[in-house]
Amino acid sequence: PGTYLCAGCQTPLFESTQKFHSGTGWPSFAESIGTHVEIANHNNPLQMTLLGAELRCQTCGGHLGDVFADGKLFFGTPAFQTGKRYCIDGAALLFRPKEQEQEGGAHNADNDTVLVRGDMPPPTKPNGDLPDWLKPPTIKAV
Repeated sequence: PGTYLCAGCQTPLFESTQKFHSGTGWPSFAESIGTHVEIANHNNPLQMTLLGAELRCQTCGGHLGDVFADGKLFFGTPAFQTGKRYCIDGAALLFRPKEQEQEGGAHNADNDTVLVRGDMPPPTKPNGDLPDWLKPPTIKAV
C-alpha cells in the first residue's frame, strides 16, 4: 500500500488501492486523488472510450498517460465502480510506500526520501552486478 506521485513534481496522483490489472501492460488506476490529474483535451464520450483523452499533472503539466471511459469492462476491479481507466506511463510515476508516509519517510545516505521510480521496483541482482552485455571490456596490463 502507498501513493503514486508525479515523477516531475512529486504531487500525489493515485492511491495504490485504486490500481488494478487491466492486461494492457500499463499501470492502470480507477480514480485519481482529488483534482491533481487533469484531462488535457476534452473528447466526446465515444472518442474517450476508444481513443482516450490525454492526462497531465495539474501541478507541473507533465504528461501522465490517457484516460478511457471503458472501466465497466473490468468487472471486479475499482474501475468497474468509476467507469474509467487511467492508463498511466510507468516512467511518469514515483511510488511512496505507506510506511514512509506514516514514519516521515525512509531516507538514504544523502537524507533524501527513498521513492521507487516507476510502477514496480527494479529487479535486484546479487552484488549489484551488471549483465554481461553492459559490462565494460577488460583491459589487460602490458
